[in-house]
Amino acid sequence: MKARTHSPSRLIAAYGLGEQKLSALSLFCDREDIKLRPIRAGEEDKTAGELCRPAEDAAPAPEGQEGECLIFSGFDRRSLSETVDALRRADIRVTLKAMLTPSNSGWTLRSLLTELAREHEYMTSRGGAK
Repeated sequence: MKARTHSPSRLIAAYGLGEQKLSALSLFCDREDIKLRPIRAGEEDKTAGELCRPAEDAAPAPEGQEGECLIFSGFDRRSLSETVDALRRADIRVTLKAMLTPSNSGWTLRSLLTELAREHEYMTSRGGAK
């Protein structure tokens, strides 16, 4: 059996998840040694970089936000792929996902959501990822 070594700074920022899905994601993150940062309503104009830092008060976001999104920070390509696959196996499905990069770290959540939705629509209209 391989020993799993992961960076202690891995974090998933979660936006718009209902209480049940957020609870399942929280259990998943605890099991995988990943920090979870729920994004609350009213934080849509914060940058992705700001949202990928642990919040002092990480109270769950209220339901009713537009859309769902996960932003992954501190993952390399391999660990991101493994984590997304594990989320799928755990039946935690969120359509819009992004990895924090130097290019998008200054984007507001609102801008990131718009771009991710546009990319998702393009890909699904072409028969790509669903």
